[in-house]
Amino acid sequence: MRHRYLVVLCLLLLLLAACGGHRTRRRGVYHPVRPGQSLYRIAKTYRVNMKKLKRVNRISDPAKIRAGDRIFIPGARKVLYVPVYRPEETAVLERKLPASSTGVTNLRFTWPVKGKIIAQFGIEDGFKNNGLAIAAKHGTLIRASEKGKIIYSGSELRDYGNLIIIDHQGGFATVYAHNRVNLVRRGEKVKKGEVIAEVGMTGVAETPYVHFEIRRGGKAKDPLAFLK
Repeated sequence: MRHRYLVVLCLLLLLLAACGGHRTRRRGVYHPVRPGQSLYRIAKTYRVNMKKLKRVNRISDPAKIRAGDRIFIPGARKVLYVPVYRPEETAVLERKLPASSTGVTNLRFTWPVKGKIIAQFGIEDGFKNNGLAIAAKHGTLIRASEKGKIIYSGSELRDYGNLIIIDHQGGFATVYAHNRVNLVRRGEKVKKGEVIAEVGMTGVAETPYVHFEIRRGGKAKDPLAFLK
């Protein structure tokens, strides 16, 4: 009788331990920190309280997080886009763009892909986004927003991954970054709507999306002012 009682007691303790383990299991994702990302910006992107993020990850000084760290985001279901590009990489990209803006033109650019905008053009929290981040399924076809000539197609800029730049009339240029694969080469002429690449996750991208820019005279413009 005593032996049976001990067996039942052991089983109950095991069940309680299992239930307790289930209750304490945390739900969330680990966000890999990229160069230039701050804890504040990560918290804002995931809409998580900054103090909670510090407590959960046992971070005493947010300024000490470094690229390569993994930040646990409680309650998150997937890793989100936190758009940051290193200044030196952006400077190299800008040197590849046409500097002149001669001639008047009324170009109306089309969307390179159909998808949700996950990052807008402009300055936020001290970080500048020179274009739009447009989410789309991995492998979705990317199309030239306007006819022009390919002046860059490669992957030399690590942050941008597979990158394409098209030169258009009137000093305009369009930029397509994080492609899974580039389907055009430098020097080729493309028509408006022609397939030039596929959506990917290269460079700093953690999810499939296209970083799309419209430039004139080398200066970034809000794409929404030109897209139709």
